[in-house]
Amino acid sequence: MLAALCAASLLTGCGDASPRRTTIEVKKNGRITHTIVEDFAENYYSLDALKEMIQTACDTYNTTMSGDLVRLKDAKEEDGVLTAVMEYESAAAYSGFNRQALFIGTVKEAKAAGYDLNVTLTDAGKDGGTVGKAELLEKEDSHILVIREAVDVRVWDKVLCYSDDVTPQDDGSLTVSDDQTLSFIVFK
Repeated sequence: MLAALCAASLLTGCGDASPRRTTIEVKKNGRITHTIVEDFAENYYSLDALKEMIQTACDTYNTTMSGDLVRLKDAKEEDGVLTAVMEYESAAAYSGFNRQALFIGTVKEAKAAGYDLNVTLTDAGKDGGTVGKAELLEKEDSHILVIREAVDVRVWDKVLCYSDDVTPQDDGSLTVSDDQTLSFIVFK
């Protein structure tokens, strides 16, 4: 959580037209890799000091939660761009550390967790139709990612449908543009 606050206050340029963008990658084993790509204003902070702040925040969170749930895997600066790679044991660890909504599970589990699935999603198929609540609930064993953050997302399997604020990219990622409402991505 502190790392997210530090990163938010120290780093600028999210959403920039840079070819490398901040991405959340959801792994089949439940782990989350969060690659943060931002402009880096070295005038104010050194890379070493930033790494130390993030590591301290990880250590504090892990101690509080009694586990090794959050790790700083790498942080580097190149040509004024910071790339920091964080790894989380689960979506719950990501949410707890960053204080951001992130849920990954089946549609059935999302419903049981209280998520309002009365949504209209865009079908990822070629016809581009829509998927309503009834059709979504029929996909109870499909996976669903629920997020409230403007970020690129990668999932481990074929995307079936997604919210209006989600845009598929040529590289296979999906860009979530609205950080004010919950966004949904359903995949196999």
